[in-house]
Amino acid sequence: MISIILTTRSREEKVNLVTKKIFKQIRSPHDIIKLGINKIKQLIKKLGLHNKKSENIYNLSKILIKKYNGSIPKNIIELEKLPGVGHKTASLFLSNISKKYFFPIDTHIHRLIYKWKLSSGKSVKKTEVDVKRLFKKYKWKKLHLQIISYGKEFSPSYTWKLRKDIIYQELLYNNCL
Repeated sequence: MISIILTTRSREEKVNLVTKKIFKQIRSPHDIIKLGINKIKQLIKKLGLHNKKSENIYNLSKILIKKYNGSIPKNIIELEKLPGVGHKTASLFLSNISKKYFFPIDTHIHRLIYKWKLSSGKSVKKTEVDVKRLFKKYKWKKLHLQIISYGKEFSPSYTWKLRKDIIYQELLYNNCL
């Protein structure tokens, strides 16, 4: 859960470096409480929004200890009530630890699905509904990862090269756009 919270507005490479360091010192919510907010800030200061993230991680740990006996709830409604955990974070966490089907929609997937005209793009929630309607449940987890990987290589948000985006080209060629 902490890894997912740390990814908000941060590059994956930086998060991976930070998590290597931080997970040497923490194994449970109790460890986080012992560290305190200032030490957490120091450990994650290379990441964007590190002040807010450190507060969320600390407060999340307090709630997990007090309300859930140190465990993370496995219910999306309960997860979304936790500090630093929104719908995407909860969906991503549950897609990795449960047998239930979730399709986490982040801004990158939202952007690509809109670009490919598979959703109106009016909101991330609308995109999630549309994507879930378009694809079979058993494909959601893998497809989520595939779209993110594809976007990084062939359709980055700032340097989109139309000719490199083969999905866009295919949709254009077949008059789907």
